[in-house]
Amino acid sequence: MNPLWAAAAPVLVIAAGLLLYFEILRPYLHLRQSLRRLAERDFASAPLPSTAGLFKGPVGDIRKISEMLQQLDRQITDEGFSLRAILSSMAEGVLIADRSQRVRLANDALVKLFALGESPLNRPVIEVFRKHELQNAIEAVLVDGAPREIEMAIETLSPHGGYEVKHLDVNVGGLMPTTQSRPTAALVVFHDVTDVRNLEASQRELLANVSHEFRTPLAIINGYVETLMDGALADPEMARRSLAAMHKNSRRLALLIDDLLTMSRLEERTRLLEFQPVNLRDLLGQALEQLEPRIAERGAKIFVDWPDDAAHAEADGRRIEQVYSNLVGNALRYGEAGHLIVRISARRHENDICIDFADNGPGIPLSDQAHIFERFYRVHKDRSRDAGGTGLGLSIVKNIVEAHGGRVSVVSAPGSGATFRVCLPASQATAISDHI
Repeated sequence: MNPLWAAAAPVLVIAAGLLLYFEILRPYLHLRQSLRRLAERDFASAPLPSTAGLFKGPVGDIRKISEMLQQLDRQITDEGFSLRAILSSMAEGVLIADRSQRVRLANDALVKLFALGESPLNRPVIEVFRKHELQNAIEAVLVDGAPREIEMAIETLSPHGGYEVKHLDVNVGGLMPTTQSRPTAALVVFHDVTDVRNLEASQRELLANVSHEFRTPLAIINGYVETLMDGALADPEMARRSLAAMHKNSRRLALLIDDLLTMSRLEERTRLLEFQPVNLRDLLGQALEQLEPRIAERGAKIFVDWPDDAAHAEADGRRIEQVYSNLVGNALRYGEAGHLIVRISARRHENDICIDFADNGPGIPLSDQAHIFERFYRVHKDRSRDAGGTGLGLSIVKNIVEAHGGRVSVVSAPGSGATFRVCLPASQATAISDHI
C-alpha cells in the first residue's frame, strides 16, 4: 500500500466519522429528543440546528408542528381559564354530563347549591342527585338534541343544621360538535327558585288567612244586620246587643286592616324606619300610659327594672313603642284577670340592649313556640278572637325588631308564664357592620 494512503487512512476515517456524526447522528438525536418532548406534551421546540443535514426537512416540519401545538395549547389554556372564570362567577349550578351520563364538569356553585360532600366529577348523575326525572331529561337530550326544562325539588343539608328542600328550575341542552351530529354531552343548568316558591306559598297562605279572618267578622255583622232588618229594631235589648256586636266586629276589621298595612310597610326597612336617638325606657312609659285602661281593667301589675346604661339607643321610637304595646297587650290578653303580673327588665350586653317581658300567664305549649311569630298563628284561637286579637301582633314585633337589626325570642313552659326577649342594637352603625 502506498505509504501516503496508509498515513491518510486514519484521517479519512476520522473525517468520515465526524461527517456521519454531524450530518446524521447528531441531527437524529436532536430530532428524537424533540419528538420525545412533544410526546410528553412539552410543546416548546428542542434546540434544533438550522442546518440539519439529511434531516433538514423533518427538522423544519417539527418546528412548525411545535409552534402550532404551542399556539393550540395557549388557546386551549386561555379558553379553559375563560370557561372556569365564567362558571365560577355564575350563581347557577352548572354541570356537563357525557354520553354515559357521568359528570365531566361541575362549577363551585353546583357543589354549594347541593351541599355535596364529595366531588361529583366522574360519578353517574343518578348517583349524585338520585333524581330519575333529571336522568330521563339528560338521556332524552342525548338522543335527539332537543332542549328540556324540568322542575325539581331536592332535599339538601342546611347550613344552619338539619335539612331543607330546594326548588329548582333545570335546563338541559345538548353539546354538539356540528349542527348535523348527535350530542356528545349534555349541559345542565340549575336555577335555585326556592325563595320564589316559598314567597308564592307565603302569598297563597296570606291570602287564605286574610280571607278567613275577614270572613268571620263580616259574617257576624251581616247576620246582625239581617236580624235588625227582620224586625229586631222594635226590640230595644236585641237592637242594643246587635249594635254592640256589630261595633265590636267592625273594630276588629279596622285592627286587621291597620296590622296588614303595618306588615306591608315592614317589607322595606329604609322606608319603614326613621332612626334617631331615643330613650327606650321613656318609650315604655308612653306605651304603658296608653295601655293604662286595659291594665286597670285586667287588674294587672307591671314592674319595671331598667338601668340607665340600657336606656339610650338609635331606633324608630314610634315602632319600638308599638313593639312594647304588642308584647304587653299580648300578656294582658291571655293572663288571668286580677292575678296577672308582668315584669319588664332591661340590660346592656356589649353593643345590644336586651329587654325581657316576663309574665305569669298560662304559658305557651312547646309545640307552638316555633310558630308563635308567624302571621295569623294563634295558640288559643277561640280565646284570641274573643279578646280581639288579630293574630299579627307578634309577627309585627318580629318584623320591627329584625328591621332594626335586632332579634326576638321566647322562652316558656306551659303553666309557668312566658318571657319574650327583645335585643336591639344600641347603634345602627353597629347593626350594619354586624350584617356585612
